[in-house]
Amino acid sequence: MTATATWARRNAVVAAAALGASVACCAVRPAVTPAAAPQRVATGAVPEELAVGDAGRAFLVTTEPAGAGGRGAVRLRTAAPAAGFGPAHTLMRRRPGVRGMRAGVAADGAGVIALQTEHGTRREVRAAAFGARGRVGRPVTISLGGADDLAALDVAPSGAAAVVWFRHGRRGRWRLEAAVREPGATRFGPPHPLSRFVQRPCCTSVSLAVSERGDTAVTWTSTSRPVVWAAVRSAGRAFRRPQTLATEASDEPRVAVGAGGTAAVIYSVQHVRARPDDGLQLHRAAPGAPFGHAEHVDPGRGVTIGAASVTPAGRVLVAWTDPARATVHLSEAAPTGPLVNTGELGASVTAGALSVAGDDDGRADVAWPRLVSTAPAVREQAMAATRPADGAPLGPPIALGRPWREARPALTMPQNHMSPTQRPSRGRSSKVLSPSKWSIGIDATASGSASRRLTAMRWRPSLFACRARQKATHPHVGQKWNSMASPRM
Repeated sequence: MTATATWARRNAVVAAAALGASVACCAVRPAVTPAAAPQRVATGAVPEELAVGDAGRAFLVTTEPAGAGGRGAVRLRTAAPAAGFGPAHTLMRRRPGVRGMRAGVAADGAGVIALQTEHGTRREVRAAAFGARGRVGRPVTISLGGADDLAALDVAPSGAAAVVWFRHGRRGRWRLEAAVREPGATRFGPPHPLSRFVQRPCCTSVSLAVSERGDTAVTWTSTSRPVVWAAVRSAGRAFRRPQTLATEASDEPRVAVGAGGTAAVIYSVQHVRARPDDGLQLHRAAPGAPFGHAEHVDPGRGVTIGAASVTPAGRVLVAWTDPARATVHLSEAAPTGPLVNTGELGASVTAGALSVAGDDDGRADVAWPRLVSTAPAVREQAMAATRPADGAPLGPPIALGRPWREARPALTMPQNHMSPTQRPSRGRSSKVLSPSKWSIGIDATASGSASRRLTAMRWRPSLFACRARQKATHPHVGQKWNSMASPRM
């Protein structure tokens, strides 16, 4: 699993590729040893997304691959506060002609299932909504072309959702299109083109994020031409013309959108002869505005592993790795202020995925992989640290599970988000929920074609408590749906 900024701003955590799963609940306080009672959740299922509401109720949606003892299905599980997950409720079974299924869930348990269908030579993208009780609506075609391939799906805690796909034209040309479902709406809007038609026989990486209000940001790049493009839209409006953020990116761009509509994109630039402006780059876009110029997070360092998060008021947090010192840095920027390095933490940090989450009151969580041993085999352990308030130092590291072959942490901090019952025509919510102090940490592992495991822990900074540990294995190394898609040429 790869941690992205999208997960850090939402009430959801996404995991990929799982076979056997177990969940344990525990309450941890200082000087108390964690105790857990394992609970087996699923076998042969991929944990697509885990969403947690402000009241503490959790919703887990999984996708069962077609080869895992059946033809595949999407299932929903619910866990009451401080309780384990209940039995699975089958939302949809894979039918003939369905090439792929992806699912996302909101904080109230409702969600969206995106389908890639194929009938003869015609390929379409469809979407079906489901409620918290498991009632699924009829799939509706949201793409207009006859040769469309699903690329990305994202669901916000409020229920706003966005789907991106590749629309293929004549002579091998394709372009990106998207459809958005506003908060409180029951259907997706019409498709919007994100790019022009191009003829590029290569892999294209797509990152998608949608906010609680419906603000949407998409960024993408191709391997044959490492240009970073981005397109944004405000809630209730059409997408702006795509922007070129960089012409020589060295890795895949990642996008995050805050609850207030502020967007952030990060990527790295590296040249054979190092330049002062190499390193991790950050672009910010205020609500309703285009992306600004590149801000250098770590000038001169080349390809840098990093993650970004955006708070509801537009504060941007970026966690990035310093390979020379094997530490993690936290940089922050006020909505109209410069990016400032505010802290360094960790030791023996490996070149793995990072995750960061924050809130407007100054709370921040940072997660990273730590090298535990190299003999007789390499072992990594996911670590996390919490800052309780603005100006306070980051607390002591918290171990997210035991050491694994390869640790990939991801975490999220529930924010203020809008109720699903709102007035989309005015773009305002009819009710705003109070913020929750719970945080979630995920530790996913993968090593080549070996097994994959997942560990999830939830804690509250004020009580230093954790709840919900989850493990999973799968002999397949999957991909995060929102970060990678390859157009079919």
